[in-house]
Amino acid sequence: MKRIVRLVVGFGCVAMLAGCATSAKRAGSSADIMMPPDAAAGNMAEVRPERMFIWKAHLSLQVWSVSNAVREVAALVERQGGFIEQKSDRGEESASVTLRVPAKTFKTALASLEVLGTVTYRNVEGEDATEQYIDVEARLKNKIVLRDRLKQLLEKATDVKDVLAIETELNRVQGDIDSMEGRIKSLKGQVEYATVTLSLERKPILGPLGYLFKGLWWGVEKLFVIRE
Repeated sequence: MKRIVRLVVGFGCVAMLAGCATSAKRAGSSADIMMPPDAAAGNMAEVRPERMFIWKAHLSLQVWSVSNAVREVAALVERQGGFIEQKSDRGEESASVTLRVPAKTFKTALASLEVLGTVTYRNVEGEDATEQYIDVEARLKNKIVLRDRLKQLLEKATDVKDVLAIETELNRVQGDIDSMEGRIKSLKGQVEYATVTLSLERKPILGPLGYLFKGLWWGVEKLFVIRE
């Protein structure tokens, strides 16, 4: 029993050391990238990994008809090869739509959405997920190696206590593998498809007095500030 436990612990240490070695190797690659151009000449294309960006945008529009705008958004996203992930509305007052569009058409999709109404808010941000992806992928490979070795031990074990100990560790490792595989799948999905959170509000329609006071306010404002 003690021998089996030592083997299990030993495999865990091997996996940890392998992960450290992978991190050290990745750190070395980063150092190469930071070298002066002369020192890294000829190797830059081989050292630098392809960057993986997660793009997100928040866009608020005022439109004349919320329902018509939602239909136009759905058609636009379909043309871009994307899909609607979530949608909610309050009739003709407002609507909120979460869109997923291919990263390669992200800028084009944003430009097309902006012409549907008056932009009241716009925020675009990109997150570099390259290092996070590489780290999870490296740890996943180490866990898979550990799982395969545990399976080999399980086939050779004859004592019931040894079998139970190995199975417990094997289940834990498999759980880690499932979690990491899910994380990698999620990262790939976020990189391949950008997220756009779109808020639609109906434009207010002013009455005669509304236009009058709006004009008066504009005139008063220009008395103090002509141009910012």
